[in-house]
Amino acid sequence: MLEVTSIPDITYINENDVFEIKTTDVAYFSHSFFKYPAKFIPQIPNWAIKNFTNEGDFVLDCFAGSGTTILEASLLNRIPLAIDFDKISNLLSSVKTTKLSKKDVIDIKHNLKKIINIINSDDLPNIKNIDHWFPKENILKLNSIYHNINSSKLNDKIKSFYFVCFISIIRKSSYSDDVSPKPYVSTKIKKTPLDPFMLFEKTVSNYLEKLNSEYYNLHHDVKYIGDDARIATSKKYFNKVKLICASPPYINAFDYVRILRLENIWLRNLDDDTIIQHKVKQIGTEQIYSEKYNTIPSSWNLIELDSKMKELFKLDKKRAHIVKEYFSDMENNLISMNKYLMINGLYVMVIGDCVIKEIEFPSYKYIIELAEKNGYTCERFFSYLIKNPYLRIPRMSRGGLIKYDNIIILKKTNGTER
Repeated sequence: MLEVTSIPDITYINENDVFEIKTTDVAYFSHSFFKYPAKFIPQIPNWAIKNFTNEGDFVLDCFAGSGTTILEASLLNRIPLAIDFDKISNLLSSVKTTKLSKKDVIDIKHNLKKIINIINSDDLPNIKNIDHWFPKENILKLNSIYHNINSSKLNDKIKSFYFVCFISIIRKSSYSDDVSPKPYVSTKIKKTPLDPFMLFEKTVSNYLEKLNSEYYNLHHDVKYIGDDARIATSKKYFNKVKLICASPPYINAFDYVRILRLENIWLRNLDDDTIIQHKVKQIGTEQIYSEKYNTIPSSWNLIELDSKMKELFKLDKKRAHIVKEYFSDMENNLISMNKYLMINGLYVMVIGDCVIKEIEFPSYKYIIELAEKNGYTCERFFSYLIKNPYLRIPRMSRGGLIKYDNIIILKKTNGTER
């Protein structure tokens, strides 16, 4: 393993190198906004953008998440494009890449006291057993913050900024454990929720201070060009993207919809009656219908993957189909993203391996094989050590502990035939 402070230039990286990136500077500027699960560190897209693009090039993240790649693209004067199925991702990426004027900042500070003001409203979010998650006083205060933002006559930039501050305080205002990524109320350790008004005021101040930097400068707002990474719909950008830099979900790793459930419902993006439908949209979903279980997953004509799929099917039929759906979705992603890339454009993918029922699935190997069937060549492969324990948690026999992220550099050599 090679210890580095930053990833070296591509010319100094050998196939299968493993790096330990010795830095704690991963939350600069607006990267610190909101505790989003399974973020990759900004040093990865920063490295890819500097190595493979020029100013003014289009950079796309088709699994935009918290907007790490998007923000780096804007800071480096590239034009950021994004795809994600979740509205919180859209909100976060937009706020992180939107420059606030001096007047906007004045208005944010001036109207803060109006936002943290109790109002009488019975229009609560549709959270089942809401008293299980929040004390009554905090329910009232959170609801007041939401309605005060929503009903204000402030511009959309300010409202969006306030809403990012709002979702950033929901977990701390609840009984839910602050360490576990998934919303969870511990029966062993009693948590005392913090006051939402105090939290909101502090968060607004902290986020404004982060944006008040002479060193960092935003150049472009993000443009969302779709909400499904498996389908290319924005023909305007076909053959125009120089770089795609993305970290797709891992098999069995994180149920993003469940993790972001409370925040999405408080924003009225979802409710407890529609959340299952939303889960089906995510790549790596575990929402597999039971009628599929007894059918053997179809072959990929990839010897190792097909063999492991059959082995897993004997142990756990549902998980075998989850794996099958995952790689089907990822192949569709590769096909669709090929349409956006210009010839010799690069898809830098950050992906972790997985262990299911003690069967190892080196996802990077299968992604490379699928890519090479669909208009790409693999230019380089290397890995780095994951150091933030919040991002990856042990999942017993279901997922294993992911210790390394693998970085695959795929080059578009020709358009796909599909």
